[in-house]
Amino acid sequence: MTDTTAEPLRISVVIPSYNAGPQVTRLLRCLALCELDPGDSIEAVVVDDGSHDDTAERLAALELPFPLVNLFLPRTSASSRAVARNAGIGKASGDVVLMADADQIVTPAFVAAHARYHRLRGDLVVAGPRGDLADGPVDEERLAREFTFDAMPAVLGWDGRDQVMELFSENFNNLATCWHYAFSCNLSVRREHLLAIGGFDEGFRGWGLEDSELGYRLRRRGLAFAFQRDAVSFQTRREGGITPDLFVEWRVNLEHFVRRHRGAADAAIQQVICRAIDPADRSLNWLECMERMEYAARGLDGRVPAPVAYRWIEADDVSAAEVLAQVRQLAAEQDLVVVDNSVDAVLAGPVQCITTPRELLYVHRPSPDIRGQMLERYRPA
Repeated sequence: MTDTTAEPLRISVVIPSYNAGPQVTRLLRCLALCELDPGDSIEAVVVDDGSHDDTAERLAALELPFPLVNLFLPRTSASSRAVARNAGIGKASGDVVLMADADQIVTPAFVAAHARYHRLRGDLVVAGPRGDLADGPVDEERLAREFTFDAMPAVLGWDGRDQVMELFSENFNNLATCWHYAFSCNLSVRREHLLAIGGFDEGFRGWGLEDSELGYRLRRRGLAFAFQRDAVSFQTRREGGITPDLFVEWRVNLEHFVRRHRGAADAAIQQVICRAIDPADRSLNWLECMERMEYAARGLDGRVPAPVAYRWIEADDVSAAEVLAQVRQLAAEQDLVVVDNSVDAVLAGPVQCITTPRELLYVHRPSPDIRGQMLERYRPA
């Protein structure tokens, strides 16, 4: 594990955009409000993927407190999100590449939250939550001056990963399928690792899975995965859900994923998701599919549930440092449940950065119901 605790970071925010001039302009203004830790800096790399709207004129008129690279790619039959993101990664000069979508709104803590986790460990994939907004107007001028929920439509819900972690653990790295949730609308990785694996696979076309496949290769490279709850972004929920055409595109991409990693059963188990997103046969809900996929992946890794006792360790703001040292020592020896009662979840990042062959579960300030459920599943030693 690389010691990066005192390292200033340059963060390149890579944003693919297609006919999204007003939205990408709004995102850049949100980034201008982001608060950085001392020594850190950012640049934005907008990849204009053959737009024929007024994106170029809007970007040229912007005055921003950070460098802006505007890269135009002519639209061709080979255009895709993977191609656009790779072009942006190629132009980026930062230590860390932070990916966002053009139609997003981000909080002032967005960039710094990603950067802080990358200072904990040099081989880390950091994901952040995405909130789904209701349809409705956005007060663009107010949002350019300050981040406030009053300037946006209501938040209808979140992207679902919170439900998965509630089932299994808030230690994202403990999920056997963490790579599947590497959603590139809110994801950061050190640029050196992206270059080492060749970036996104440009064989993906249409909608879906190019980011999960990137996560899969990063996991195989040995990177740890962490979920940073403070790195929050929002975007409008897709109208109409997953259409038959989108589902066909997803199936084609799944076949490409499995062919690329032929013989890797953990890639093929994503087939179960069809039962949640196929418009003609939604026999399971999304969370049921994710649960089955996780258990299947654990079975392939030999992580079959066993009636073992877990050691429970609790921490608060006063004892957090002492408890973390204890967890680091014990994590390789026995299965642990870490209950973090600190106000700001100070152990969330450090615990997710611990690599261990044992089960390392983490929960922040659990409700009595959640604590009771965990006590039933993971009885104390």
